[in-house]
Amino acid sequence: MESLKTELHCHNIFSNGHVGTLEPIYDCNVTISKQLEQAYLAGLDVLFVTNHNTIDGYRQMLEYKKNHQKFDALKVYPAEEVTTDNESHVLVYGIDHSIKSGLSLHEVLDEARKQNAVTTSPHPFSLLDALREDSVYCDLFEVFNSSNVDVYSNLRAKKFAKEKSLHVVAGSDSHVQSTIGRSTNLIHSENKL
Repeated sequence: MESLKTELHCHNIFSNGHVGTLEPIYDCNVTISKQLEQAYLAGLDVLFVTNHNTIDGYRQMLEYKKNHQKFDALKVYPAEEVTTDNESHVLVYGIDHSIKSGLSLHEVLDEARKQNAVTTSPHPFSLLDALREDSVYCDLFEVFNSSNVDVYSNLRAKKFAKEKSLHVVAGSDSHVQSTIGRSTNLIHSENKL
């Protein structure tokens, strides 16, 4: 069985965090080339790019990889960080097409299931955009988010996950190049995903 060092939560220039009139349209300035370079330097085997409200960037990343053999070993998969109607977020892994933002949590989960995708509650107890107790409806629970700005969010998440016996993961939630791969997961797999 192989252990794959995996980044489950990061963003690049295609990430569209625009959910309100006071927010910037794009929330990240990391280019595809810089993201791949940092993933390579971090020794990642697998990268799920979870741009806000879009899977744009995924196909462009695959195209870029074709012309840069250095990144051949790095597996890249489609994912998205979807904003719900109450502005909380859901990570969706392995989707074929983007899920519309502004849906209820259960509508997002239904859309994910239609695509045979896996869902995660990111930064579940952060100060903003958190699912909190509704996290139990997702397949996975981000017990540690290395970009949380307060010390209590991850502690609350750890306590909640233990109480509810949730399947836990960690995420960098990287919006800058230097933090890609800062918080990874080892996925034990009999195949290469």
